[in-house]
Amino acid sequence: MSDISLRDRLRAATTESHAALDATVAGWRIETPLGYGAFLSASAAALAPLELALERAGVAEWLPDWAHRARRAGLARDLAALGLEAPPFASATVPDRDFAAGLLYVLEGSRLGARFLARQVRGADAGLPLAYLTHGEGQELWRSFVAWLEAIPKVGFRTDAAEAGARYGFRCFSDAFERLAPSPGSLNVRTGAHVRV
Repeated sequence: MSDISLRDRLRAATTESHAALDATVAGWRIETPLGYGAFLSASAAALAPLELALERAGVAEWLPDWAHRARRAGLARDLAALGLEAPPFASATVPDRDFAAGLLYVLEGSRLGARFLARQVRGADAGLPLAYLTHGEGQELWRSFVAWLEAIPKVGFRTDAAEAGARYGFRCFSDAFERLAPSPGSLNVRTGAHVRV
């Protein structure tokens, strides 16, 4: 690899996917129970299979604090608090560590967007549950993840596989958000929310 950091390469590889996902969710009004329930359901449909696939691939061996990073249990608690069941989801595949590094970039990067969304939901004062959006608050999980990402040995590392993993992560979220979108007539005020970095 050149002097361009892996983080910058992954950001460049997913710019269009990131923008498309933001556009999909921008009008969901997550400060309302209906919009927030749809947001959590779509997030669970994407996140749960990806976390499970990472665990089958051995993520805890590469990222020792993985148990503190997984968020599907928090999502399940939030859905239950709203009286919703976790949606069904298809299985996901993580073929190797290089691919996983890109996928983890998407999952861990979503914490930055979660901070903004949590403020938006709190501001509505609707008593909505926030286990998912506030997961890891105060723990510097994004900073430590970036340090891990940049410490991956460059020799033998396949950047193209990491980029594919990042694009795959975004595609899984986009597919889930398109599938579980609220009906157009039920949400008619834009939020300007951004899902991720």
